[in-house]
Amino acid sequence: MRAGVRYGILGGTFDPPHIGHLALAQEAFARLDLDRVWFMPAAAPPHKRGLPISSVADRRAMVELSIADDERFGLETIDLDRAEPAYTVETLARLRERWGDTAWIGFIVGWDMLLSLPSWRDPAGVVAQLDALIAARRPGYSAPDDIGGDAAALTDLERRLPGVRAKLELLSGMQLAISASDLRQRVALGLPVRYLTPDPVRAYITSRGLYRAV
Repeated sequence: MRAGVRYGILGGTFDPPHIGHLALAQEAFARLDLDRVWFMPAAAPPHKRGLPISSVADRRAMVELSIADDERFGLETIDLDRAEPAYTVETLARLRERWGDTAWIGFIVGWDMLLSLPSWRDPAGVVAQLDALIAARRPGYSAPDDIGGDAAALTDLERRLPGVRAKLELLSGMQLAISASDLRQRVALGLPVRYLTPDPVRAYITSRGLYRAV
């Protein structure tokens, strides 16, 4: 049992950050009695090599705008100083060194990301370094028991990555089916994104001309 601070980490590209990210962070903070949720943008996401993404400066600024008025959330920039892709297993090792052995660390993921865990670099190392893998149920799905209709998927995940179920914390609260790619497409089509991303982020997107069709 860790005696120190309880931290949740929400990693991602955040291109752009949206209310789904904030709702997920809030749910984890409340249900797991966290001291803070750290939003951790990736500088060069390994799974998005070759794909166009906004600059580090723009994505950092949008995260800062998203969480500026909420003391429950903070910005973690540990991956932003790396030109090469940063793998989660390496980042967690660096954070553990910084925060110390007494810190409780939970990594927050969406459902699709959870099921893709065996394809990450050294997934067993990722699980071993965490106190909890905090996973959101699929949007729109609810069940009266702990795992419900997702039992088969989680059984398969445990088969492929033994020990993961012992670290798993499923969030049963409301989840929002919003994706950054949908928001980028809406901006490119000239459709509104108000109520889908915080107003300061929406204003930043407009002022910087992000996601406009070329």
